[in-house]
Amino acid sequence: MKETDPVGFVPGPGLPWIAGLSVLPFFLQFLGLGLSERLGQGLCGSALGISEAEAVRYGLVSEYYFYGQLFLILLSLKVTYALALMALRFMYPDRDPPFAPLVWRLGVGLSLTLLLLFLLTRTLPLPFSTPLGPALLAPAPLDPLSLIMVLPEPLLLWLFWRYRP
Repeated sequence: MKETDPVGFVPGPGLPWIAGLSVLPFFLQFLGLGLSERLGQGLCGSALGISEAEAVRYGLVSEYYFYGQLFLILLSLKVTYALALMALRFMYPDRDPPFAPLVWRLGVGLSLTLLLLFLLTRTLPLPFSTPLGPALLAPAPLDPLSLIMVLPEPLLLWLFWRYRP
């Protein structure tokens, strides 16, 4: 590495890759709207595109609807994180901000949460509240789109590890 190369987490060469891989699952989720017959509905399932009130009114709430909303919120947080990273790149072009370790930990936490939540919802019975009391549902179905959406997470975690502040 030459002395003129940027060093650190925010000005480092891995930041565009980290931001791009953080945004990728959010945009891949939209494939579930048009290609749901072939690829499945993705991590968010039927939660994308309708409000909870509409889902209840028209009877579209499945047991997995609320887990889909949870994944939708998580994917939105990852997009917000990526946009904040790019804004930090413009604010601190040649050095790390003093709070870079906190920003790094937040990114690692979001990626680990997505990966662990995916593994938990696809392997363990899911708790769900019914009018008769709590119930356990079968694990969420594993469709190709949700698998494609989660595949970049190990690479993203490796990039976080490589460019840690």
